[in-house]
Amino acid sequence: MKKSILILVMLVLGFQCYAQDVLYSASLKKGDVPAVVLKSIEANFPNYVVEEYNAVPVKYVGGNVYVDKDVDLSDVDSYQIVISSNGRRLVANMDDNGKLMSTIEYVKDMKVPGNISSAIAAAYPGWMVDKDSYHMTNYANGKKIEHYRFLLTKDGKKQRVHTDLKGNIIK
Repeated sequence: MKKSILILVMLVLGFQCYAQDVLYSASLKKGDVPAVVLKSIEANFPNYVVEEYNAVPVKYVGGNVYVDKDVDLSDVDSYQIVISSNGRRLVANMDDNGKLMSTIEYVKDMKVPGNISSAIAAAYPGWMVDKDSYHMTNYANGKKIEHYRFLLTKDGKKQRVHTDLKGNIIK
């Protein structure tokens, strides 16, 4: 349960990294990031360049997860690393042991796969998929789970939709 909540918090924080202000992370220098996390970045993303390191100050109190703005580097147990390569930009979320928990990729002008496009059109008639989307990957219990997040527009209204790779509407 604790890991599920942490993964959810990390996904939410990952979405915020593309906003103008990231409310719940603190910029770090490379020297402040544990060596095991740095090695994991190199192993998981060998052709990527690190743009920034962030600490995500998550605290566990009585089985509950709290995000705290006060960052104590000796107590950080999750990191958000922004990386890029060949025009791709990812946010990788890792724990303090270097375990990759999730990635979020902002995809500009994404061509929506046919099965997903058909599913969205059937579920949301008349709505158009915005050109920019997110590709989200979660790594938990040895499984890789991928989703997309699309912004739909219709008559000046906006709505976010999540799908799996098969086109099933999740939200």
